Amino acid sequence: MPACQPGPAQACLYFRVRAEAGEGFGRADLHLHTYASDGLMSASALVDYAERRTDLDLIAITDHDETSAALEGRDYAARQGYRVQVIPGVEVTTRAGHLLALFVEERPPALLSLQATAEWILERGGLCVAAHPFTRWTHSLTNRSMAFAAYHKLLSALEVLNASPAGRASHTRAVRFADQHGLPAIGASDAHMLGIVGLAHTRFRGHSPDDLRHAIESRSTYAEGRFASPRDIAAEALPQLARSLVHLPLRRIVRYARDRGSSI
Repeated sequence: MPACQPGPAQACLYFRVRAEAGEGFGRADLHLHTYASDGLMSASALVDYAERRTDLDLIAITDHDETSAALEGRDYAARQGYRVQVIPGVEVTTRAGHLLALFVEERPPALLSLQATAEWILERGGLCVAAHPFTRWTHSLTNRSMAFAAYHKLLSALEVLNASPAGRASHTRAVRFADQHGLPAIGASDAHMLGIVGLAHTRFRGHSPDDLRHAIESRSTYAEGRFASPRDIAAEALPQLARSLVHLPLRRIVRYARDRGSSI
């Protein structure tokens, strides 16, 4: 794996963990999807794969506007006595773009403003991570909304290495923004299929969810991995596209209508 060239933005394909990172540093993939939104695997299959086929210590199941699979996966991993632990999370659809919420068990209301969503998450002890920012491939935070979030200290971390095509498009600007605003770097696969899990991930001192949280809060995380190649995603790309373009939007419309009705 080629090392990054030094520079203020470190804009390169791969991230390398600092020299002191060794056995005491864990690995976490903090952006994963299941059947509960537009993923192509069940929560139990995802946890089994992470345990048996990867060297990850932690995974975060972050379905779109849904936490059911995250809670199911966490309970399943505990029952199996697995090494891998599951952090509950969700990828929230805000009006400004997608926002990852980590360490939350409730589903934040969808389609609120970025500020209202972030404050909802932070008030409940969660962490806010900008997912694949700046990219036009999917509904992402723009330069204006990112600047707003940084000014109001709404972000806990920034996803600078996302293995998906959306992440490739956002990579350079995300790294630069994290450097400029002192935000900890997150690496994640954004996997919708098993073969992508762990392709990009976050390194942190320790191995537990508490260790990861401390590393994010102390700005000592590092991103490592690579982008998915066309070969990595080709086999299951069409089913994923169908779920993303048809199934998920319909779910969001129904969910938003229900949220609006319950708030009246």
